[in-house]
Amino acid sequence: MNIYIYGTGAVGSFIGSLIAETNPNTLFLSRGNTFKDIKHHGLSLKTNKSTHSTIFPKIFDTQIINNISDLPFYPDLVIYCVKSYHNEESINYLKHLFDIKIPYILSLQNGFKSSLDLNEIFGKKILTGAAYVDALLDTNGKINETGGDPKIIIGSMYDPKIDLLNDFQKTIQSEELSVIIDKDIKSVIWRKLMYISSLSGIMCLYRQPLENILSDKISQNILWNLISETYNTAIKDNANISESEIKKVYDELYNNQPNSISSMYEDMKKSNSIEVDAIQSYVSNIAKSKNLQVPYTDLISSVLTKYRTY
Repeated sequence: MNIYIYGTGAVGSFIGSLIAETNPNTLFLSRGNTFKDIKHHGLSLKTNKSTHSTIFPKIFDTQIINNISDLPFYPDLVIYCVKSYHNEESINYLKHLFDIKIPYILSLQNGFKSSLDLNEIFGKKILTGAAYVDALLDTNGKINETGGDPKIIIGSMYDPKIDLLNDFQKTIQSEELSVIIDKDIKSVIWRKLMYISSLSGIMCLYRQPLENILSDKISQNILWNLISETYNTAIKDNANISESEIKKVYDELYNNQPNSISSMYEDMKKSNSIEVDAIQSYVSNIAKSKNLQVPYTDLISSVLTKYRTY
């Protein structure tokens, strides 16, 4: 397959590295210091199962490349891994790049915002995915897996019968990255929001690692309520999720406290922009539209909105 990786943070670099090793027609679109770091140092991936040789992928600077004719091949698929606060400029860039022929675009961004925004411009060729990849990327192009059993669940909210989903699964499925196709991707994304909204919300609120936070009953109760509020909002939005998932998500977070990493919290510590609009505020707004009370989520959305820098 001809694949573009658009966005080279930890998730994009992790997935892109695995794809590029076996799929020669893979290129990366990046910019700024991340582009310079990867161009100079390459990408060195270390997973829980293997230490990979450094690769120097085809990588292009989006601040220089503005025409599809400047790239070596046209994509079958663009894997969209940018942060939600870059959506407007990123979508405008892709709109200009693909002004005639539109490829499929797979969003691996947290929540629904990017899929909905992309759909407004590119229509039904938008695919949605939930990436369960815990990794860190340093300035030397080193990617270190910090969690276990990385996987992505993919599907379409607009046309679940797309053949390209199967082609993509066959292309990148490996022992180090599982690819699962789900016809009810909407419920999958809501289930992940139960996890990510509560984790990032409570860590950013307390500004501490999760294992420091969950040392008392009060904070444990806050976490439980955050998960429950997102679950209740998902059900109101016609997601198909069992109520037992509330306890499962809570147990996942509680039992994995030392290894729990929130990219939103990492961004906050660096004084970077945070994805509150796509996560907590999205849940809060959907709940409001359904006349549902979510006081814990509303509070965190209100607090974290003050820390946006965009």
